[in-house]
Amino acid sequence: MVVENRIKKNKSAENKDKKTGEKKFLKWLIILFVFLFELFFYTGARVACTGAEYRITEAKKIQKKLKAYRAELMLEKARLSSPVRIIKIAGKRFGLVMPSHDCIVYINGK
Repeated sequence: MVVENRIKKNKSAENKDKKTGEKKFLKWLIILFVFLFELFFYTGARVACTGAEYRITEAKKIQKKLKAYRAELMLEKARLSSPVRIIKIAGKRFGLVMPSHDCIVYINGK
């Protein structure tokens, strides 16, 4: 009888040990999954950040080129719209000349 009670106690103790062991295993498994999720999330965020840095660098290069091109265009615009150049073109292509002071007719606004 005593032996049977001890066997039953040992079996119930083993069952409790198995249950607590399974609970500990599940807890550690959950902790492991959380850690892995955090690791993958951090890695993905780092990759996205690096990609954004590359795109920003490329956009800055393009912006610098476009600013230089704009400066060239503004300089060319200033050269093309200079009064001296316009007077030369008007004289050569269309035969126009600047009117003298005696050829100017003033019209009264009334």
